[in-house]
Amino acid sequence: MPNFVKQKMIPDMTRIIGLTMESIKNQIKPNKACFELFGYDFLIDSDNETWLIEVNTNPCLEESSPLLEVLIPRMINDALKLTVD
Repeated sequence: MPNFVKQKMIPDMTRIIGLTMESIKNQIKPNKACFELFGYDFLIDSDNETWLIEVNTNPCLEESSPLLEVLIPRMINDALKLTVD
């Protein structure tokens, strides 16, 4: 993974996701019988700044590219492991 991704993109995305979760924490009603998957869309501009485009509560899980064919099954597996474990 390139240094830019590790040192800039992932920390920026993590910070933004944390801010969005903080902003809605009082509106989420915890339920131990289910979980929610959020889809975050980001844009990296020409100055390497990270911008949140939108957050989806029902993200598309279509494996429409070779990269998504690898990432989506892994993400679903990881989400279930975190939930069950």
